[in-house]
Amino acid sequence: MCGFAVAIGWPEAETTVAALIAGIQHRGDITDPLFTPLPNIAMCTRRLRIVDAEHGTQPQISFYGRLAVSFNGEIYNHVALRQELEALGIGFRTHSDTEVLANALQVWGFRALERLNGMYAFVAVDLANGEFLAARDPFGVKPLYVMQQGGAFLFCSEMKPLLDTVPVGDVMMLPPGYALSRKNCARYRSPVFPRLDAPVENSPQALDAILRGAVERRIPPGLPVATWFSGGIDSTLVAHYTRQFRPEAPGYFVGGSNAPDYHYAEAYAEKTGYDLRIVPFEPESDATFAAIDDVVLATESFEPNLIRGALGSMAASIAMHRDGFRVGLCGEGADELFCGYAPLEIAFHDSPADGVVFRDECLSLMHRVSLQRVDRASMRHSLEMREPFLDPAVVNYALGLVPTALVREVNGLPTGKMPLRELYDLYPDELPAMIRDRSKVAFGEGAGIAPGQDGWSRYFEVAVSDADFADGQRQFESFRVQSKEELYYLRKLSQFIDVNRVPYLKDRAWISFPVKEHLEKLKAYAHFSL
Repeated sequence: MCGFAVAIGWPEAETTVAALIAGIQHRGDITDPLFTPLPNIAMCTRRLRIVDAEHGTQPQISFYGRLAVSFNGEIYNHVALRQELEALGIGFRTHSDTEVLANALQVWGFRALERLNGMYAFVAVDLANGEFLAARDPFGVKPLYVMQQGGAFLFCSEMKPLLDTVPVGDVMMLPPGYALSRKNCARYRSPVFPRLDAPVENSPQALDAILRGAVERRIPPGLPVATWFSGGIDSTLVAHYTRQFRPEAPGYFVGGSNAPDYHYAEAYAEKTGYDLRIVPFEPESDATFAAIDDVVLATESFEPNLIRGALGSMAASIAMHRDGFRVGLCGEGADELFCGYAPLEIAFHDSPADGVVFRDECLSLMHRVSLQRVDRASMRHSLEMREPFLDPAVVNYALGLVPTALVREVNGLPTGKMPLRELYDLYPDELPAMIRDRSKVAFGEGAGIAPGQDGWSRYFEVAVSDADFADGQRQFESFRVQSKEELYYLRKLSQFIDVNRVPYLKDRAWISFPVKEHLEKLKAYAHFSL
């Protein structure tokens, strides 16, 4: 719902935080007053007004004035937590979920994190002594970056403002599911955890109720909502459940009638009367290649899978913002949880134990690829996207399934996402069988970007010669550049930020699946590309 900046023990804290906020104006529609409660401590928020828009000014202060909280995201169970706190005698001044968080932290301390169902990054400051607690949600849906100089800390929702404002020092990323204090940085226990008892078989009726509830929790009261819609298994389910509560909710499809995903999206719209809104997108046009600069700057990444998808995500976000939406829903997380990627399908089929390892890697890297794409592409245009598949109830259900419930052999190929496919059989009059039976296509590829085909690859072959590529690999040796396309993105990113001051960028977002060993199997999947 916003972006924030916090300085703790930082010289010239007030002017530093003001400069950071100036760099994230796109993340909201109003800048809350800069708060300086103690010497060298400052807090400020660029807020996208969603929950208690008029009274949700940040930072929110806990009861008795002990804690001040700067917060980015949404606590989906904030009403239930408020009721629990009120039963303990805690009073509230607003209906803001940030105030609920502030009071929960004062009452339960860091154990409050075990109770949160949401996407979030926050910094809570103890106004009595200047101590702090910073934390990030279990999957890293919302970003949080930090710089440290001795005992001084500087936080921001994006990295570029930190690099622009502070001339020396590295920018670090708080990992998903971790909490940071002045003395410690450690993983906290959250509502997301794998089953410890015996795995279970899938029940379509049970998953239907769980996913329906996850979508309902993410629909904002009093505000319109839309979806990113590709006609894939996941986005169609999100649209289906969203329309049970908001029949008028539209879906934004990126691409033209020639896009690989189009006839699937059209089939759902024709079957249900869905308000399908087409976002024109020419994947190999001059305009698309020109947009790469904006996408690299916005996403703060050079990972090819992220950039390709973000070109379409950015186009959808622009259209949704233009039409007045502040909140949208998307299907991120389904492929990682229910095994929609070819390596996961093969691994779970051949060796379930290895499949679990690779799935854990995919889940742990979402914040570096798909979730970073979603956050940056949407927030660049003051739009908050929400991910029902990452609801703790959905996650824990998926992690508790037996491998054979996730992946089965269909037409000679290990095929994943079987529990999601089975949901289509519950709604045959609304959910097309052709979508149920389709293979996974990456978001960018579904819109028409095909990295293995001539048109897309030729652009980078022309832009980067063989000699230039060799020079680039030497120049960025520690980044382990694999292709001309990747080098092109990395060079663009290095024009905007000092990539050498962001060490985690060198730790690539790759899983350990042995591609070469399974190359022949992978080639059988139409949706797999290197």
